[in-house]
This record gives sequence, structure tokens and C-alpha cells, in this order.
Amino acid sequence: MSINKLDWDSNFFGYTIGRVDVENPKAFDFQKFTKNASAYKLVYLFADQKIESSKVQLVDTKLTFSKKLEHAKLDESNKVSIFEKGKDDFEKIEKLALQSGKYSRFKIDSNFKNNEYELLYKKWIRNSIYENKALEVAIFKDKEEILGFLTLEKKSDSLCDIGLVAVDQNVRGKKIGTKLINFATSQGVKKGFKDIQVVTQLENLPAKNLYEKCGFQISKTEYIYHYWNL
Repeated sequence: MSINKLDWDSNFFGYTIGRVDVENPKAFDFQKFTKNASAYKLVYLFADQKIESSKVQLVDTKLTFSKKLEHAKLDESNKVSIFEKGKDDFEKIEKLALQSGKYSRFKIDSNFKNNEYELLYKKWIRNSIYENKALEVAIFKDKEEILGFLTLEKKSDSLCDIGLVAVDQNVRGKKIGTKLINFATSQGVKKGFKDIQVVTQLENLPAKNLYEKCGFQISKTEYIYHYWNL
């Protein structure tokens, strides 16, 4: 069982991190794994079935929602628009990005001691906007205040991905998320993609309900574990 070193994660967090894709969870050789993992402080394990071992911590049941792209009914009030650098409020976007990761494994795993979750999500949204890592960053504004946003990213020539998405916790239930998702699907059509996907966690019931209402269906379930050498 080989472990792949994750250079970006290791450099960003400041300690050695690896990844294992577990092909046969029922035959998981924990003794062999721990021997190989001794050189790492943290190893992520990805599997399509649950690993029956108390030695690794299940931190995320990752759900991928997908749908065929089609034009959607857009918000006629023009409250959804593309984020404009230097004009729109980046600090509000950053705060919303932190809200979007409420169920993130980097937040719920208490073994992260160095503010990794906040650093990661701030880096993600900053790169999306200022390093052009996202195709688009869409925002919902009411009276010039940003109340929600999402990032649209390219996964392949035919597939686009909603990376980060959040609605301010004080104004949820007003279909802002639906308007943002509809905007993203229409942008995907305009850019020539055939399919769109978005990833969330099993525990994130509001997100699951939103994506299902917007016509998405679960296309993949993945179990993610953390193994720490503490």
C-alpha cells in the first residue's frame, strides 16, 4: 500500500502529509499501512466503502452531486452578478468562505491545532479571485451588501464544478442559494460545458436539500479518513 506525498498540503500546513486511495477497504492491511505511514504526520485515506478500523478517524462522508447542464431561470432583479475586484467587498466574501466550510474535515478534526481550516479557506477564496483559479465568482447583493457567493471552476473540458458556496447565515431561507446555483448552471452552459457538479458532506443537510431542489443527483459517495502520528 503506497502513500503519495502531498507537496502542496505539506508545504502549506508545515508538516508532512500523504494520501492513500484504498481500493479494497474490507482487506485493509492496517499493519502494513502504519509502517509506511511512519514518515508522515498526517495521512488522508480515501475509500468508496467504509474502513472497519478504530485506528483511523472518519472525518467526511463526501457526496458529489451532478446534473446535465441546461439554461436556468435567472434572478430578474439582477442581484446576482460577477464579483469585481477592487469594487466589491472582499472581506465579506472571505467571511462567507469561512461559513461555507462549517462541515469541512479541516474544521471538525480536532487534531488540527494551527488554525488550518481558516488558513485553507482564506487561501482558497483569495486564489479563486486574485489568482484567477476560478472561472467566475458569483455574488448575490442586496443594497450593495454581499449576502451570498459561489465559485465556478473547471474540472475538465466538459465538466465544471461549484467549489465554494455560501449564503450569510442571517438571511438563509430566502432562495439566495437557488439563485446562485441557477446563475452558475447558466454560466456553465455559456462556457460550453456539458455537466456541472458540486461536492458537500453527508451531514450538511441544508446543502443537500438545496442541490436536490436544483435538480442535482448524487453521483458518487466517498469516505475520507485521517490518520495522525501524534
